Amino acid sequence: MFQWIDAIETPLAVIDVPSLHIVAANPSARALLRGGRDDASQIGQALTHIGRPEDAAAFERALAPAADGRAAACVLALGGAGGEGRRLHCVVRPLTDEHRLLEFSEGPAGALQRGLVDILDQLPVAIEIYDKNFFGTFYNKASDELFLYEEKVIVHHDEWWEFGFPDPLERAAAFSEWVAKMEVARRDGTIQFSEWKVRCRDGSTRIVQFRYRWVGESYVLALWDVTTERQTEEHLRHLAVSDPLTGLWNRRRLIEEGQRELELGATAGKECSLLIVDIDRFKSINDNHGHAAGDEVLRTVAQRGLSQLRRSDVMARIGGEEFAVLLPGTSALEARTIAARLLRAIRVPVVIGDDVVIEVTASIGGTGSTPEDDMDALMARCDRALYAAKTGGRNRVVFDDDISPPTDRAASSG
Repeated sequence: MFQWIDAIETPLAVIDVPSLHIVAANPSARALLRGGRDDASQIGQALTHIGRPEDAAAFERALAPAADGRAAACVLALGGAGGEGRRLHCVVRPLTDEHRLLEFSEGPAGALQRGLVDILDQLPVAIEIYDKNFFGTFYNKASDELFLYEEKVIVHHDEWWEFGFPDPLERAAAFSEWVAKMEVARRDGTIQFSEWKVRCRDGSTRIVQFRYRWVGESYVLALWDVTTERQTEEHLRHLAVSDPLTGLWNRRRLIEEGQRELELGATAGKECSLLIVDIDRFKSINDNHGHAAGDEVLRTVAQRGLSQLRRSDVMARIGGEEFAVLLPGTSALEARTIAARLLRAIRVPVVIGDDVVIEVTASIGGTGSTPEDDMDALMARCDRALYAAKTGGRNRVVFDDDISPPTDRAASSG
């Protein structure tokens, strides 16, 4: 009934379900199962007498009827003469209701000594090998920890994408990138690189780095979970551009982002405004209540400031008790309203502990932009307006166009 498999070079066998007895095997399969000798003694034996499934659940799923006729996969650890230390990867396809066709491949297990395969299994890097048709032939333990999904055994590489990328748009973008890079890898034999956020077997989303290339007739994939590294890098980037006390942007980040907003605004014909907020008599707060209380005042002013701003606005700490507020797409007239709101929020006394009440006020200088402005010009006009607010009695808002002519800033220390 199954003599046709003898004409096929690929190692094939047919088993009966549920007895699991081998009812047919072609010469390539018989030789593979017997360690190189074409021995027909396996016919009639139970498959489990020849090899042990490494994952019993995966083995049962592979043998179960597939409603869509798709293949499944499992790994068979061989025992007995010629079989010690060898692992066969089996692609299982339904033939009839009672029979399954098994396609065997050794992947690296037959070509490498057992010790080397054990090394691959102990590597913290995930290793996967696929044949020229993208059917899986080898997965080490690190790969299983990432992508051995409970819902489905991944037989063909194409089946992985739906699980790794639940979002259709992200899946389409990643798959398109992969197809393009695989064409280069096959043509040039070069190592290709991708890094994606993917869904793993435990349901978590991780950042995984993929390196893949063609070696002979196999597709070799190495994967690193780089989530921790990327989070650390992002944290360091944040520290480089933020104020550690308040969590706000620092002066450097404000200048960079402000310059970008000015350029975008000039192109789009939109104005950008800037405010500089300086806490009045902050030195006396430190002198009278201590630096810890002063730090608490700074944090409170930052929080109150953020609470009054829009999503597009940015607040930064640019000096000891000095803050800046960048207002993209905002005219000077609109900025005046925001500045008045900030001033009211900051005026509320800061309560520390049970009995320390600190009165806090601030002075605010502001300006709107022109198409020719850069951040240096904007900061200079804000400084001028802030100086006018300080010398005019503090606890007030002054804009650059409220004062004339321009005067040099003689920064007030209080």
